[in-house]
Amino acid sequence: MIRSWNRPAVSQLAFLLLLGVCAVMILRPAELFPALDVIPIYESLIVGALLCGAAGLKRHFEWRHLTQQPAMLCVIGVLIAIALSHLQRFYLHGVKEGSIDFLKVLLLFGLIVSQTDTVSRLKTLLAVVAVTATITVTMCVLDFQGLVDFEFITHISDVDGVTDANQLARVSRMRGTGIFQDPNDLSLLIVFSGVIWGSILWDRSLGPLRFASLGPLALLLTGLLCTRSRGGLLAAAGAMLAIAISRYGRKVAIAAGLLCLGALPLMAGRQTGLGLSEGGTGHERITLWREGLAALRSPWLLFGIGQGTYADWAGLVAHNSFVHAYVELGLFGGTLFLGCFFFPALSLFRLRNVQGEFQHPELSRLYPFVVAMLVGWTLGLQSLSRAYVVSTYLMLGTQVAYANLAGAHLQPRRLLATWDRRHLVQLSVCSAAVFLAFNVFVLVASRI
Repeated sequence: MIRSWNRPAVSQLAFLLLLGVCAVMILRPAELFPALDVIPIYESLIVGALLCGAAGLKRHFEWRHLTQQPAMLCVIGVLIAIALSHLQRFYLHGVKEGSIDFLKVLLLFGLIVSQTDTVSRLKTLLAVVAVTATITVTMCVLDFQGLVDFEFITHISDVDGVTDANQLARVSRMRGTGIFQDPNDLSLLIVFSGVIWGSILWDRSLGPLRFASLGPLALLLTGLLCTRSRGGLLAAAGAMLAIAISRYGRKVAIAAGLLCLGALPLMAGRQTGLGLSEGGTGHERITLWREGLAALRSPWLLFGIGQGTYADWAGLVAHNSFVHAYVELGLFGGTLFLGCFFFPALSLFRLRNVQGEFQHPELSRLYPFVVAMLVGWTLGLQSLSRAYVVSTYLMLGTQVAYANLAGAHLQPRRLLATWDRRHLVQLSVCSAAVFLAFNVFVLVASRI
């Protein structure tokens, strides 16, 4: 049994191991140095973090704490929904595989929430993500530009319209590594990291040193353009508008938004091609949404067609995490997945006018950037099916950690959201509105 005087040291070790888990997940050292492939680096780090952080993790999974962290309950609910989506078909192999895979995600999410229990730890975690992501993006940009050849980094060529000679035009797109191999995944990581570097740039306590963040920001912007990701561009625009609204109010945000719209024609290329005309990417995705939602109009409405089976019904995944969750997990699981975003968003909304009551000034300074992280990632998921992957829950974990810290440092202390009847009704109404909106949008857009 660990003695009480050892607990702070064990907790610190758990947090350090958690930082290692996040760094390895992004950097993929075994790909950079193939000799490391035989060493289970990620598995060793996360097992060590779970062992050292077991006490804190157990406490956060107690019912009393879960009701005070409704987003965590929603993540647990997604795990249950995955099992139910297969169990209703008596597909026991799917129950086992899907549950085990998502349980790993849930445990990492729980570690982030339980171990990021101070403002300094939150800033450290965000800094590690930003630094490791910038290193990864830098390698990808160097490889994409042909300056350095990294064997483990490969890029793709996508169709980008039709030439005057009526031939398919193709464009090269930069990919990342590991779970960020898809250009759209990499673009989300770029936007998330860019917001973190932006928070450092606006940290006046660092003095002139803060301007060193301009270098990483320039590298990340270059990387975002190299991905040629429409979803990444949308996420970046949404994140910047969120910062503008949170810091300067709606008028400045509207002006910034109009400037961005005015600049779109000057940015030629794939990223600004957002049309829904037949044959385009947008039209193809609307078709995928339509096929998936049509499959849901069946006895599978409540618990879905089964986790991981969207492509079997529609030919490809939905390329929208929320549509994907609704179709595969039904109204039950789709609502819980939406709740993972709804409750952090609700907490941030309730903090918008009380930042002067924070006992810790850093929480007030970080507020616009935390909002931007959530907005940027949520918008990015409109073109990606990433309802079950660890990167999404890494972002959500930082949101829940911030909300917990914010409530604890308010004067007086208060809970920003709880798992009770009122909030469940709000979530249900929001979910019904979102589900209806997707169906109406698909119905209208498919006729254009």
